Amino acid sequence: RPVPTVILGAVAGLLVGMTSVGAGSIVIVVLLLLYPALKASQLVGTDLVQAVPLVAAASLGHLLYGDFSLGLTTSLLIGAIPGAWFGAHVSARAPGGIIRRALAILLLASGLKLLGASLPVVLGAAAAALVLGNLLWFLVKRRFGAAPAVSEADSTPEELADGPSSDPIDEPADDTAETSPRR
Repeated sequence: RPVPTVILGAVAGLLVGMTSVGAGSIVIVVLLLLYPALKASQLVGTDLVQAVPLVAAASLGHLLYGDFSLGLTTSLLIGAIPGAWFGAHVSARAPGGIIRRALAILLLASGLKLLGASLPVVLGAAAAALVLGNLLWFLVKRRFGAAPAVSEADSTPEELADGPSSDPIDEPADDTAETSPRR
């Protein structure tokens, strides 16, 4: 989808240049909508690679106008560079579902902070989303997901004689792209 992707790039460039918001928070959400078949780690990697020249261009503009603090920038980079390196390694190996959940919680926290919520409210909402979101996901998967496998020891002779069930609800869900680690 080249046209929507180019439009996304133009809007992201404008937003990053004006507010420094967009390289990660807005672009990744729109990429998730435009390319739902891609793995979360591929979307994160694509977003990061495009963010480097995008942020470099915005940074150059702000450097030329003197709109930055060298001490603050240096301190941020000392922590951010190793953190980004570690995060890239984790993202490459983590299941897609974990990455998507982390993105959702981070976007929730960012949105609340941008709306003026206090730090305790933001932390409480993020913790609640982490706990309640995973609990809700577990209940949904349990209710609508695959039925648990029944061992032969738990089966009656009639069930074993019938062979495997042809009922699709008994078949395991095919969500290996979201749950298995990429090797």
